[in-house]
Amino acid sequence: MRARWPGILDAMAHALNARHLRRAKDLADARYAEPLDVAALAQVAGLSPAHFSRTFREAFGESPHAYLLTRRLERAAALLRNTDNSVADICIAVGLTSIGSFTTSFKRMFGATPTAYRASFPPAATFARVPACVVHAYSRPQLRTFREDDRQLRE
Repeated sequence: MRARWPGILDAMAHALNARHLRRAKDLADARYAEPLDVAALAQVAGLSPAHFSRTFREAFGESPHAYLLTRRLERAAALLRNTDNSVADICIAVGLTSIGSFTTSFKRMFGATPTAYRASFPPAATFARVPACVVHAYSRPQLRTFREDDRQLRE
């Protein structure tokens, strides 16, 4: 059977591997803050850790560990730009445990330490959003701001 349809069977095997690899990649994207490792991602893909690492690198151009670290550092950069949380809190929030390793990896990726990176953006307080319901509640005219209201109260 294999000699008769070699291309079809290879294509089916590749499609199954690609789907399982995407499932592991989606897990890394969704749960980057959890203590994930290559073994956990390989288990989701239904592959051995060694085979998973090899096929992941072939499919996506980087190792599973590098991909997960990239997701974590990108999220950390967003938190540094948009919040006033401490660097240590952000490090823990994105699933990393060592502030030293976080700082080194962050500087390697973004060219600046987390503190210097944050300083290159406007403070997060300038982007603070107030919910629309609060804006509407406080921007409504008060009862005694119109002359018509005063007349009605006098009568």
